[in-house]
Amino acid sequence: MRKDNADRIKITLKFMLGLGIVISLVIGLGILRFHAARLAYYLESVNQSIQKYSDEEVLLRQELSALVAPIRIYSYCKESLGMQKVMKAETLPIRMKSGNLAASRNSSSSENQGWRSSLAWLFGR
Repeated sequence: MRKDNADRIKITLKFMLGLGIVISLVIGLGILRFHAARLAYYLESVNQSIQKYSDEEVLLRQELSALVAPIRIYSYCKESLGMQKVMKAETLPIRMKSGNLAASRNSSSSENQGWRSSLAWLFGR
């Protein structure tokens, strides 16, 4: 009898161990499936965002091309600004002197000396 009980305990122990392994594998596969579904959902939301921004880019490019189009600029200038088309463009020749083109500095002035002399153009002096 003892041998039969020992054999039954071994068989029951092996069965429980096998059942535990099967249950842990099923739970592990379920966790992996849940993780895969969550990543697929995240990927789908990223794809939707990409599509939305792509559509917005297309609309903005169309709007930009409409704003930059020469006929659009011409009609805006004519209607809003009251400009008229020039029939004949004229050019004026300018003769340059061969002397010093830059304005000469007045070095005796006390206002333009020191660190302010390099920024005098900014203050209009």
